[in-house]
Amino acid sequence: MFLKFGRYNMNTKQRLLDFFEAENKRDWISYRKYLAKDVLWTLHSDNEKTICGIDCYIMKEYEENNNTFVCESLYQSKDGDLIVTILKNNIGKRSCDIFEFKGGLIIKEYEFIID
Repeated sequence: MFLKFGRYNMNTKQRLLDFFEAENKRDWISYRKYLAKDVLWTLHSDNEKTICGIDCYIMKEYEENNNTFVCESLYQSKDGDLIVTILKNNIGKRSCDIFEFKGGLIIKEYEFIID
């Protein structure tokens, strides 16, 4: 499913995979291009945590560690605006992440730690 993004048609699945690549490379300039200004991220783990806004969303903790991850599976809604992933980091921990898109940008992420 393709969305119009500026002058280009963009597949949200490919945009998300590119977003993951930017995160793993710590390319924060590219990373920001995939996020809405008021992006909302909610972590469901031992403690629930919610972050709102693009500047808070960029995970500064990566400056202190080298963790990367791979996408083990990805499921996309018919309209392309909702994507569910299973991610596995380099130390074997998994999460289920749900991404909501609007206009080709990530507006919400719900992250559930499962390992």
